[in-house]
Amino acid sequence: MTDARLMVPEHPRWPEFLAELSRAQRCHRTTEHAEAVLASMPGMDVAGSLAALRELGGLCDCTILFDLYEPVR
Repeated sequence: MTDARLMVPEHPRWPEFLAELSRAQRCHRTTEHAEAVLASMPGMDVAGSLAALRELGGLCDCTILFDLYEPVR
């Protein structure tokens, strides 16, 4: 079972997270936009989510958005 406070592709709010992240105009090769989106989502563990996404290969906003876009089944 996945921690509900961690935003990973299996999270039920993943599509909402990606939709908000896709509003970023540019990737600055950081996770600043992902961090802001996560901070705006009540109950999310921002640091833990960013660490989990990094482990999956999401090293910046664009790799989260384009490389991790599909939930893992």
